[in-house]
Amino acid sequence: MVSAKSRDFARPSVAPMHALVVTYGLRDATSAEHFELHEQLEPAFAAVSGLVSWTPLENRSTGRFGSIYVFEGKGAFDRFVASELYALAYGAGLAEVTASDFTIPNGRSTR
Repeated sequence: MVSAKSRDFARPSVAPMHALVVTYGLRDATSAEHFELHEQLEPAFAAVSGLVSWTPLENRSTGRFGSIYVFEGKGAFDRFVASELYALAYGAGLAEVTASDFTIPNGRSTR
């Protein structure tokens, strides 16, 4: 018989992942044009080294859009924000772009 007190519930140490949250409004494009561009860029995002996931966001009632990116680590995040793809995706045609990055402690997420 194993008691709950004798179990080791410590999680193994995992390197921290990194997240990027970008939000923005549209300046020179309709929402249809915006989503067409994102569809065109999707294969490029899929090829980003160290990118674990990319989730587009939208709030049409406020006119705000964005994305949540999760990276294997800070190095992959740094390479992405310095890339031409990032500059293209969040450059001209957008208004009030905000970008915030976060560490995901121990590489964990919850459901």
